[in-house]
Amino acid sequence: MLGDWLKRNPTKGPKECKEKLEGDYGIKLKYSKAWSDMKVALELIHGKYDESFQLLFNWAAQIEKSSPGSLVQIELEKVEKRQRFWRIFVALKPCVDGFLEGCRPFIGVDAFCLYGKYRGQLASTTGVDGHNWLYHIAYAIFDTENER
Repeated sequence: MLGDWLKRNPTKGPKECKEKLEGDYGIKLKYSKAWSDMKVALELIHGKYDESFQLLFNWAAQIEKSSPGSLVQIELEKVEKRQRFWRIFVALKPCVDGFLEGCRPFIGVDAFCLYGKYRGQLASTTGVDGHNWLYHIAYAIFDTENER
């Protein structure tokens, strides 16, 4: 089954999927057909993007419940009559406390672009602990670097 193969080989793309299906079933497939079959299989494995977006709020509530004092801030923007994701900021209380108690008074910020169905940027903040190791403090996901 394609779904099982994708679970074992999560980094494989449509080209490898096409070769696998052609080899297993002795058929010829167009690349576009393999791509669409792979998309369906991935939705069965991971669920649909729209459904997982709704789970984000459940996840935030669970974080705040299991780690009191943590900050999970999700912001939406209204586009016509619908709400859409705008940005999220996450700072777990144990990470912030650890930074305050055992890291040097320096915070580094780095960001990189997200490429996929939904684009944006992921920024993270790190400190340096007593062993000169990077220490995770917080992260955020947003549309662009210079918005508002």
